[in-house]
Amino acid sequence: MCQPRLLENSEVAHSSLIGESRRQAEEARITCAIVDAAARVRDLNFKYLAEGEGATVTARFGKDGITICDPNRASEGADKVFQCIYDEAI
Repeated sequence: MCQPRLLENSEVAHSSLIGESRRQAEEARITCAIVDAAARVRDLNFKYLAEGEGATVTARFGKDGITICDPNRASEGADKVFQCIYDEAI
């Protein structure tokens, strides 16, 4: 927020800085969502391996966002097998 003052509060500088901040924030959200998906897959696969089951959990990245695919929960229904954790296109 100090940068616009340093640039003499020009409207062009201010709007440019805000636009850049928004782009950086969106990139950070996507990065955090990918890391979160990786951690969830890791944790679930570790849990299933400890229980003697296969490590079959994966994450799907696409136009519909990020979806955790956990076939070990097939008996609970499709909404449990496919859990959307980020709903923006990747």
